[in-house]
Amino acid sequence: MHEIKKIAFFVEGQTEQIFVHRLVKEIMGSGNTTIILKKISGGTNTPKHEFVRSYDVSRKAKYSILIYDCGADNRVKSEILENIDSLYQNGFSAVIGLRDLYPLSMDELTRLEKGLAYLPHHLQQRKHLFDIVVAVREVETWFLAESSFLQKVDGRLTGHYIEKHLGFNPYLIDPLSRQHPAADLDCIYKLVGKSYTKKYYQVEKLVKKLDFNVIRHQIRHKITSLNTLIALIERLKKGN
Repeated sequence: MHEIKKIAFFVEGQTEQIFVHRLVKEIMGSGNTTIILKKISGGTNTPKHEFVRSYDVSRKAKYSILIYDCGADNRVKSEILENIDSLYQNGFSAVIGLRDLYPLSMDELTRLEKGLAYLPHHLQQRKHLFDIVVAVREVETWFLAESSFLQKVDGRLTGHYIEKHLGFNPYLIDPLSRQHPAADLDCIYKLVGKSYTKKYYQVEKLVKKLDFNVIRHQIRHKITSLNTLIALIERLKKGN
């Protein structure tokens, strides 16, 4: 019996959870992975609880992946700090956080990354398990970068058509230059009578349309944060 490698992801919301779920399957191989999606809710003023959103089980799993939706960007780090000891004791070999930069500005990225990377003294011995990635500016930046999916949403969404109505061409621009890509996607969808609202089923549909071959082999080299996340997962697959 081979030992199953356990990896936990803590992400800020369901959009990131859906994306990471698909990315992990693409890199690790869907037949090799058992993936459990969990949602953490409550805390602060109400009792905190977690529930399983879905199971994706493989009978020949080499990897067991747990992806927590923390419900807010500022809870990603705190949930990791709260859970990292018990995850380690339960045999997890990596804990990876993912949150957006938005609504912070690019000027604040370095300070944010430095703060997020810090582990308090009593958890320093867990440092080898822990990485955190800031999606610049948000995970929708990565969607916008893979702009070919827009034609799958509606054939009318050509670069020329979008530029004529919205003043920018998503097929040509640097996606990192856009302040709020989620709002851009909503504006683009509205051109053809749809909307992008981040509802679970809607994000699932969008992520299914993304070309992960292009994301993994081309777009990653244009977006540092995406490349960092992909490289981390690849490294874990190789066992380094």
